[in-house]
Amino acid sequence: MAEPKKGGGFFLILFGLISLLFIAILAVTYHFAKKANPVMLDDQGRPKQSRLS
Repeated sequence: MAEPKKGGGFFLILFGLISLLFIAILAVTYHFAKKANPVMLDDQGRPKQSRLS
């Protein structure tokens, strides 16, 4: 019987680190996007009047 190969551990660790970095970037981007207060502009570049104010 052939023994199973034991290679690939380095690539799994590298893939895990890259995945964690990607998820961290997404989380930070989401955090700052939620914190931002965007203002919608009309065709002339003036802020639109919202119905709430």
